[in-house]
Amino acid sequence: MPRPIRVAIDLRPLSRGPSTGIGLLLSQILEELPGRGFELIGVSDRPVDSPGVAETIEVRAGRPSGGRIRWETRELPQILRSIQPAPDLYHATWNHGVPPGLPFPALLSLHDLIPWVAPALVPWPRPAVLHQWLYRRQVRASARNARAIVTLSEASRADIVARMPGVASKIVVVPCAVPRWLGPATRDAITSARARFGGRYWLYLGGFDPRKGVELLVEAMAIAFPEGKGAPALVLAGSVNRLATDLARSAAARGIHVTLPGYVPDATLPVLLGGAELFLYPSRHEGFGIPPLLAMAAGTPCVTSDIPAIREVVGNAAILFPSGDARALASRLTGVARDPSSLAPLGRLGMERARSFSVEALADRMTRAYEQAAGSQSGSR
Repeated sequence: MPRPIRVAIDLRPLSRGPSTGIGLLLSQILEELPGRGFELIGVSDRPVDSPGVAETIEVRAGRPSGGRIRWETRELPQILRSIQPAPDLYHATWNHGVPPGLPFPALLSLHDLIPWVAPALVPWPRPAVLHQWLYRRQVRASARNARAIVTLSEASRADIVARMPGVASKIVVVPCAVPRWLGPATRDAITSARARFGGRYWLYLGGFDPRKGVELLVEAMAIAFPEGKGAPALVLAGSVNRLATDLARSAAARGIHVTLPGYVPDATLPVLLGGAELFLYPSRHEGFGIPPLLAMAAGTPCVTSDIPAIREVVGNAAILFPSGDARALASRLTGVARDPSSLAPLGRLGMERARSFSVEALADRMTRAYEQAAGSQSGSR
């Protein structure tokens, strides 16, 4: 009987508290791949306390050593080389982190190149110029050292090829998937969610930084509903920072009622999405767009910015507006408010569209990527 392909996999995205988009994708890999002939060994710069990591997965945890890049170049190679029997493959899951000279091949998940493509939209540590240079250097080196590169969309693939044409032949597109836990919310739970937010509400879910365009959403709401007249409640969900609180104050000054529920755990996300009349996603740049996918899967109609990665996700199942155009967004919102009955067909289209982003499809693609990247090692099982 052939032995499993041994894959060392970077679990650092799951060791930093609440799970993000990268954490969701990584959790799906950890759940699906062991049953497909793979033995996973986790590596991290700190202990990993996450429900996404099964007890059957061994984790080799080191210690932080002065930042991501320093750890990747100093401690990570030692941890990888200490694993016995040696892995057949190393999966770097967090945009860079493939050391040179490993005695086995590596696969790099390069989710996007947003810090390279749109550096002005990224909250860099100071000095920003130095950190931008270090980031680009590490991404180039990791892409060069990797046998294969997995990215989330054709839009991200195009960004990578435009800046590193030499790695084009290595790239495989593996879109994100709707998680298995995102089931339908009960009617009673949805009624409770709406009562919590004052009845009818529109929802944003994601981070709060300039790239996400949430300030554009507040401006558009103020244009569409002068002095807040007729405006639904606006729920801005995600880990709260100073920008989030400033936006809530700005909206309140314009008569828009805003609630900041903070980070939303997986267990309550279906109810929050299912209770929303409309999902709003004004992001200026994405590698994929997981929040609109989750909203569509929950049957919630979406209004999103018209950028390449999001178009790949939503297709014709969302209302699009030109990225960065607050007045165009306001026009879309006004149209929805005047004709709420138009939303029901859009919700059904979204659910149908979301079904094509299945966990099974993701696992099939990742299985092929792992097997191809492992190369001759997989042939010796």
